[in-house]
Amino acid sequence: MPIELTAEQEALLRLPEPESFTGRIAAELRRDMPEDIRHTSDQQLSSAVRESYDFATYELHITRVPTLVRWVRADTTHNGLLRREPAVVLKMKVAANPNLTAEDLLSIFRAQTNWRN
Repeated sequence: MPIELTAEQEALLRLPEPESFTGRIAAELRRDMPEDIRHTSDQQLSSAVRESYDFATYELHITRVPTLVRWVRADTTHNGLLRREPAVVLKMKVAANPNLTAEDLLSIFRAQTNWRN
């Protein structure tokens, strides 16, 4: 009898391996946002990226790779703000489409950040 997967399980299986993802995103952050992460060692940065990746995929159910990349980058450069904010987590956990909700929240977050600057 074949194994049957839910759509979410199948989407999780299609995501990049955490180790390769972590390294690539950490390198991108060093290249693209050196001022935002200058106080962070390579090991701390890799750990923060991995924590954000794990939380985004397994707790928030973000399975669209471009959305996941933007979420992890934003969360990591803001010291885990997205995953520590209860309102954000609650909004994501009750969302019918976590990927779409994540995009909406990231747009709001970017707009607020740009407005303050």
